[in-house]
Amino acid sequence: MKKTWIFIVLGLVVVAAIVVSLVFLLGDSEDGEEGRSISVSKVSYTKVTGMRIKKDGNVIDIVRTGDGWEYRNNKDAELDQDSMEAALTMVCYLYAKEKLFDAVEDLSVYGLDDPVMQVEIDLNDGTTMTFGFGAYTSARDGVFMKYSGSDAIYVYDLDSYSILERAGRALRDLSIDIDADKLVKIEIMRTSGPRVPITMEKIPEGASVGLETWMLSSPFTAIANAQAVSLVQTFFAAPRYSAFVSDEEAGVYGFGDSSAYIYLEEAGGKSVRILIGDRTDSGRYYCMEEGRDGVYELASGFEALLEMETPNIIPSALFPVTTEQTADVFITMGEVSYELLEKDGGYALNGRMLTKETVDKLYTYLSELTFSGIAGETDMSSGPEATIRLKRGGNELTYGFHRYMNDFYAVELNRSGTVSGYIKAKNLAILISAFAEAAQPAS
Repeated sequence: MKKTWIFIVLGLVVVAAIVVSLVFLLGDSEDGEEGRSISVSKVSYTKVTGMRIKKDGNVIDIVRTGDGWEYRNNKDAELDQDSMEAALTMVCYLYAKEKLFDAVEDLSVYGLDDPVMQVEIDLNDGTTMTFGFGAYTSARDGVFMKYSGSDAIYVYDLDSYSILERAGRALRDLSIDIDADKLVKIEIMRTSGPRVPITMEKIPEGASVGLETWMLSSPFTAIANAQAVSLVQTFFAAPRYSAFVSDEEAGVYGFGDSSAYIYLEEAGGKSVRILIGDRTDSGRYYCMEEGRDGVYELASGFEALLEMETPNIIPSALFPVTTEQTADVFITMGEVSYELLEKDGGYALNGRMLTKETVDKLYTYLSELTFSGIAGETDMSSGPEATIRLKRGGNELTYGFHRYMNDFYAVELNRSGTVSGYIKAKNLAILISAFAEAAQPAS
C-alpha cells in the first residue's frame, strides 16, 4: 500500500511538470519572448505572382509562369526554383523575435529608411507587399524589420535573415550575355607570364586564302589555332557563372590593375569582359564582369584558357593549304623565284604546266611544313632571307623567313614586324628544292 502511494505521488509530480512546461511554452508564444514567436503577416504563396529582391543596388526580378518561376527580363536564364520557394516562404509566413515599437519617427536609426535588403511581392489582386530589413541589433542576433502593412518595428531573427540572404544569392542571375557562335573577337590575358594578351579575331567570310578562319594579332601576328578558338567556344557554349559569391569585391578576391581577363565580342559589337581574381579553395577562379555588380565564380576547368601555353595558340602547320585547298604560290629566295599558278584547269610552275602528281607533291610539301617552336627576340633589321606568298582571289598571306640562330628561320606574317614560331632551315630548303626540281624541263 505504501508503494502504491509513492507511485501515485510520483505520477502527480510528472503531470504537474508537464502542465507547468506547457503553460510556460504557451505563455512564451503569446507574449512574444525568445524565438520566432510573433506572427507578423501571412499570405498564401499561391497568390504571389512576382517577387523582387533588392540589395546593394542589385535587383532580382522574378515572375511566376505556368512551369514555375523565371527572371522577368531573361526568360532563358536558369533559375534556382528551390531557392525561390525558400525566399517566398520566409516572407509569406513572416515571424519576428519581438515587436519593438508601434511606430517610430526616424527609420534611419534602424537602417530602414534605405533598407539593407528589401523584398517586394506582387499578389494576384494587383497589390504589392514590401518587407524591409535594416541594421543589425546591438547584440547582432537579429536585424530590424518592418513591412508595408504596418508602421511597427520588429526584430527579425538572424537565422531567418541568413536563410533569406542565401536564397537571394542563389537567385542571382548567373547567365553571361554572350553567344559563342557569334564571336568575332577573343582576347585572353593569362594569369601568368608576360602581361600581353592573346588576341584572336575572326576572318570575315570570303577573306581567307585557305583553311584559316581566325587570325592572331597579339602577342604576334599569325594564323590562330582553330582548336584554341574551339576551346573558348566550348567553355561559353552555355555561358553562365558557376556561383555568386559576394555583392562587393572588398579587396579580398585578388583583383588588381593587371588582373587576368577574358574579353569576348560578338558581331554587332556586343561584348563582355570578365576580370579574373584569385583561385578558390576548390581551384575555381573568382571573377567580376565589367559593368555588372558582384563577385562570381567561374566553373571548373577555366585554367585551360587562363594558363594556355603560347605554342598552343598557333597551328602546327605554317600554310593553310592542302592538295584539295590550294592557292597560288610565290616563292623568292635570293635570286631564285617560283610562281605556282592555277591555269586552264591545271597548274603551271614558272609557266610550265605540271602533272597532277607533281602538283599534289608540292602542296603536300607546303602543308607539311611545321613549326618547331615559338621564336624569341629576333633581329629583323636585315629583312627576310626568303618570302613565300599565298594568294587566292583578292586575298593574300605573306610569310617572311628571318635567320634565327644558326639552323632555323623565324616566321613573320604579313610584314607585321613580329615573329611567331620558327622552323628548321633544312625543311625550308627541302621545300624550295622540290619547287626547283619541279620547275626543271623534262629531259
